Amino acid sequence: MRANYQLVSIAALFALAVFISGCKKYLEIEPAPNLSNSEKIFTSDGTALSAMNGIYVQMRQLNNSMTNGGLSLFTGLSGDELYNTAASTTYDPFFRDSIPAENTTVLRNFWAEAYATIYKTNSVIEGLQKSSGLTESVKRQLLGEAKTVRSLYYFYLINLFGDVPLVLATDYEINEKMPRTSSASVYQQITNDLLDAENLLTVAYPSAGKLRPNKQTATALLARVYLFQKNWTQAEAKASAVINGSYSLAPNLANVFLKNSTETIWEVAAVNDASNTAEGIAFIPSSATLRPVFALAPSLANSFEVNDQRRLQWTKANTVSGVSYPYPFKYKSRTNTAITEYNVVLRLAEQYLIRSEAKAQQGNLTEGLADLNVIRTRALLPGTTVTTQSALLNAIEQERRIELFVEWGHRWLDLKRTARIDAVLSAQKPFWKNFASLYPIPFTQLQLNPFLTQNPGY
Repeated sequence: MRANYQLVSIAALFALAVFISGCKKYLEIEPAPNLSNSEKIFTSDGTALSAMNGIYVQMRQLNNSMTNGGLSLFTGLSGDELYNTAASTTYDPFFRDSIPAENTTVLRNFWAEAYATIYKTNSVIEGLQKSSGLTESVKRQLLGEAKTVRSLYYFYLINLFGDVPLVLATDYEINEKMPRTSSASVYQQITNDLLDAENLLTVAYPSAGKLRPNKQTATALLARVYLFQKNWTQAEAKASAVINGSYSLAPNLANVFLKNSTETIWEVAAVNDASNTAEGIAFIPSSATLRPVFALAPSLANSFEVNDQRRLQWTKANTVSGVSYPYPFKYKSRTNTAITEYNVVLRLAEQYLIRSEAKAQQGNLTEGLADLNVIRTRALLPGTTVTTQSALLNAIEQERRIELFVEWGHRWLDLKRTARIDAVLSAQKPFWKNFASLYPIPFTQLQLNPFLTQNPGY
């Protein structure tokens, strides 16, 4: 039998029993019974909802996987946000930007986890499209959700690995021989999926809280995608649609990452509300006397302005043997029994920064500055008063660094999309190699699929 993490084996790995392993509490629906084939899953609203629920279970299944803390942790190490405070065979390769192609973390936590979930979304999409027994509103909602989730995973895959196979179906005979697809083509698919999702989803959330995407979830992700494609007008328009919606910045920074925060656009809970967040577990030391496993890089820790409330509310420090180790404290629950925090996928502050940058790139400095200062004002900082486009863009980059630090890989991706990664990291890491801006394609995948090629340098 072939290895577990190849594309062709995904169908076997995620059998129907896994598909319908959702819990009632998560989506407030009955879990589906064991069904003998996928067609039966999509004959009733309840079982179709359970199939979609299985995708959200997958998103929080493995700690420090792509969508469960892994982007925050591993890209933070790869970039200029974090360092591991003790030698580690798991974390050293990321901090030293020397990840071998055989690295099992890249394989398991990023590549395999992403494609496993993509396989599930493809299966849901196919089942929904073939189904004639579902309520139309449920069918539309679930199609929109699946396309939003698939878009999120492909966005991160191409930003981590570059060109990747664009798998849009469940036919393993095709998938196992699929070559890499250009990032431009993947971006086009992402855009198409999100535009579809905007039309399919409703403004109202279909679940308690914000656990399942609504229309503005798709719009918010579209704003980011357009920003990365330098489509400034559409990035501004989509961000404005979200900003003018029903969300508001949490006045108290301590409340930003609480479940159902006023600025949360999309959040994902652990199965059965069994835990808080993987970030809280990873970043918060178990005792005030212990050195945290991960500390803020000095360049980040020293870049907060005096009186910036984000430094006061979103970081803490333990002093061990006379050395202070600041660490991320956006999520404040480590292993508390009470579930107060969900994994925040998208939030409003990013939309202000997207719109600020999009306006600045179009020469609208006054309004771009105003959006930037909304974020600064919330942090109790004085407004920026720059007067040139280049100065404003630099200010936005710095504000994104502080507002979005150690959060879903924003800094790592920003350094790459602005082509500043070599200049920034070579100045801080003497061992930096320019090809390390892309992670390696897992070696096992190259063995299993002769049509895949490796990224340069590996």
